[in-house]
Amino acid sequence: MTAIDHGELVAALRAVPGVTDADVTPDGEGGLGTLRLDLESGVDEAAVATTVGRLLREQFGLGVDAERVQIVEDAVLDRPASVPEHRSAARPAISRMHLISSGLDVTASVTLASEDRIAIGEARGAASQTGVHRAVATATLRAVEQLVDGQVRFELDHLEVTPMGSERTVLVSLTLLTAKGTERLTGAAGVREDVRQAVIRATLDALNRRLEMLLCEV
Repeated sequence: MTAIDHGELVAALRAVPGVTDADVTPDGEGGLGTLRLDLESGVDEAAVATTVGRLLREQFGLGVDAERVQIVEDAVLDRPASVPEHRSAARPAISRMHLISSGLDVTASVTLASEDRIAIGEARGAASQTGVHRAVATATLRAVEQLVDGQVRFELDHLEVTPMGSERTVLVSLTLLTAKGTERLTGAAGVREDVRQAVIRATLDALNRRLEMLLCEV
């Protein structure tokens, strides 16, 4: 078997549209090992994975198991430049979204900031479009639970991306669980550039009124 030129391989992977960086961890026998791809925010992971698989086969003669490929998207999102001095100041801002797709699974991490507090929620799901969206929404809920010190729990009931005229909107339905009982909440957010970011905004939209009261009690 011809040894793999890892420098040439990494250079070829970095040239794939949508890939911002690539790294290869060789196995003990000089083989490909584990491949990590960092993606631009909002790109189609499935399309990139298909392009990479074709590149590896046609240019390097390599067939790679999906479990040995990690596709990473790390979006650092802008926070408001200033926050008004009233109760809405407690509303969390989206600071970061981190996605890792590996094989059949995806892991989503969402970072929220509320005044001087930071919370990171994480969730896993199937590496499908629906699975990614649900994992991002659930990670957002886990982060919110941290911000309110575990006073409540949330359960994601339904999530869909629906067309509205020429635009798309994310609709989220969830259940709020407290010591007093349960409550059904819904939220919506228009898709701007990235559906995943709209999922976070729709999830927070469902919580906004209840969240202000909970955060003021922490």
